[in-house]
Parts: sequence; C-alpha cells; structure tokens
Amino acid sequence: MTLRPFIRTIPARVVAVLTAAGALALSGHAQTPRLLDAAYLDTLRGEVRTNHPSVAAAQARVLAAEAGIRAVRLWEDPAAIAGVMAANRELRKDDGDLIFGVEQMLPRPKLYDARKARASAERAVLEAETRSVTLTLETLVSQSAIELALIDEMLAIQKSQLLWLESTAANAIEKLKDPLANASEPLRIESELAQERQKIDSAQLRRARLVGQLNILLGRNTDAAWPVLRLPDSVSLTPMLPEELSRIYQANPMLQALLNTAEAAKSDIEVARRERSPIFSFGVESSVYSAGGFRQATLGAKMTLPWFNDSVYRANTERARQQQAAAEKEAEALGRRLRGEVVAAHTEAETSARQAKTFSEEIITRAGKAAESTQNAWISSRASILEVLDARRLLLNAQLEERRFVAAHRAALEVLRSIVPPSTFP
Repeated sequence: MTLRPFIRTIPARVVAVLTAAGALALSGHAQTPRLLDAAYLDTLRGEVRTNHPSVAAAQARVLAAEAGIRAVRLWEDPAAIAGVMAANRELRKDDGDLIFGVEQMLPRPKLYDARKARASAERAVLEAETRSVTLTLETLVSQSAIELALIDEMLAIQKSQLLWLESTAANAIEKLKDPLANASEPLRIESELAQERQKIDSAQLRRARLVGQLNILLGRNTDAAWPVLRLPDSVSLTPMLPEELSRIYQANPMLQALLNTAEAAKSDIEVARRERSPIFSFGVESSVYSAGGFRQATLGAKMTLPWFNDSVYRANTERARQQQAAAEKEAEALGRRLRGEVVAAHTEAETSARQAKTFSEEIITRAGKAAESTQNAWISSRASILEVLDARRLLLNAQLEERRFVAAHRAALEVLRSIVPPSTFP
C-alpha cells in the first residue's frame, strides 16, 4: 500500500483546485472559492465608499463649504433710517418732524475676491480630507479582505493536511499487522490529528470574527455570509519606486489638504490687507412735516478711519502670514514622512514578492519531493513516522508561508496605494 502525499509540485491553479477539494470533502458542500482580484477589491472599495457614514459626513462638509463660497457677499445690506423730531410746533413745521433715509456701504471688490479665494481654498481642504477619509476606509476594507482570503487559503491547506493525516493513520493501522511494526505510530499520528483539528478550529473562529468586522465596516448585516476567498496564484508587479515618489505631492490627499491650508492662509493675508483700507458709504435723508409737506433732503458720504486700529490689522496680517508658513512647513514635513513610508511599503512589497517566488518555485517543490521520498521510505520501513511527520510539516509550513508572502505583498501594495492613490481615485 503506497500513499502519495499532497505535494506542491504542480501548477498553482491545480493546487488551488486540490486544496479546495480537500476543504469540500470535510465541509460536505460545494463552494467555489472567489478570487480576490483587483475587480473584487474595487467592488468592496466602492461599497464602503457608498455606505460608510464617515464618507457621507465628509461630503456634507464639502457641500457646506460650497455654500460658504456662495455666501461671500460683494454688497453689504443697505440701512434704512427713520426718526421723529421732538420740538415746538413752529420748529417742527419749519424743519419737518419726520425723518426718513437710506444708507448703503460701497462694495470692496478686492476684499470680495480675497474672501472668495479663501472660501474656495477651505473647500479644497475639505475635499482633500474627504478623499483621505475615503482612502483610509478603502485601505481598511481591502486589507481585511486580504486577511480573510489568507485565512481561507490556510484553512484549505490545513484541511488537506488533515485528510493526509487521516489517510496516514489508516495506513499506520494497516502496518500494525506486521509483528515488527511500531505500535506507537498510530498514537503519534492521532496526536498530530488533534493538533491540526485545533488549528482549523482556531482559524475558523478567526474567520468568523473577521467576517463580522467586515460586515460592520461595509454596513451589512453582521451575520451576512461571505464567499470562500482565495489569493492570486502569484504576486503582481510592484509599481516603480521613482514614479511613486514623484507622485506624492499630486496624489496624496493629506498633503493636498495642507497645501490648500497654506493657500487659505495666503488668502487670509490678502483679506487682512484689504480690511485695513477705509470703508466708504453714502446715504440720503429727508425731512417732512407730519401735517403735510416736504421740507428738506440731505445727501452725504461716510468714510471709516481704520488707522486708529492699525496695530490690530497688522496683527491679523502677521497671524495669517505665520499660519501660511506653518502650513507650508507641515506639508514639507509630511512629504518627508510619506516618502519614507513609500520606500518602506515598496521594500516590503518587493521583499514579499521575491520570497513568495522563492517558496513557490524552489522550496515547496523540494519540500514536496522530500516529503514524498520520506513517506515512501516509511512505507517500506526504512524511515520512522516522526521523520515523515517532520517532512510533511516542512511542506505544510512552506505552503502556508508562500500564501502569507502573497498576502503580504498584496497588503503592502494597499499601503502604497493609500499613500499614493491612483490618478483615477475619486
């Protein structure tokens, strides 16, 4: 009787089918794993973007800022004047005892333009913050989905290992028919079976926890079912580092928010400068006598004297100038930090990709051959069950590590995307 162990020497797509078949044999129902590709990730991102209240709140703030732009006024409200003169009848008859008038402040177009520019910059800040909130949620849901796919892959591999252990246990019982066979071998395999079942149970609990968190994040029913996911068979290409670094200032929403904050402070400087200029207004007053008859009309102009508060206006200008400098320096500091994070994420992605390739092309193949050779030697009583289990465990660990590195590569790309989102990002 010869047992062929599960070996990672065949193409990755066939491996996915075999591992899924092992899971199905244990679960008793058919479920085709769903590939966690770019299209499926985009679907999840769109769902969280549409359903999460944080995005809706940020968008509402943008709409409020747009209303704020429309609220900037060029003309101030006119003022109406009404009064009654108290005097003796003769004086009231001569000068009139009812006073009516209107006064209008003249517009200041340059101050209006500066306030309009500041309101537009504030809207741009909120738009960038909305993109940042959206990007954070998209990254969270993508990485959670990647973790869920990794758990499903691990479960498939571990269930396949469980099937192998059960077959090996049956083979060990058959070997006991030989009087020279080691009676402890079935017990040792049963111990391995217990440990493997415990690992599978733990992984299933982690999956249930992660599914619940994903459902809450997406606004679904907490008990909503998720399909069995699987990671891509191999790692995708990692973006070029120089290109990612060059796009930080144009693509990163946090940087854009700080740059727009600096632009708003620059507009505040202009607002403070224009507020130092005098305000002109004109008005008309007329007097009539209550018993009938127009008496007189007065046309006049007014001008404020801002020089009495010149120190206050200068302080406002200096405050806006310092706020602009602070925002520019904060943007510079954030740019440096983000460049470091891009380098770190890119290095993580490249390292994980290379390790996944090494495990897939070299380590798993050799570990599979070693496991098969050791098991054949055990069947012919030239190796112990401990050697078989050790060889099989090395193969199992290699398979799990390869999947972990594929997931780590995909997760690192999500981090990179959160720092330098694509040009099509909404």
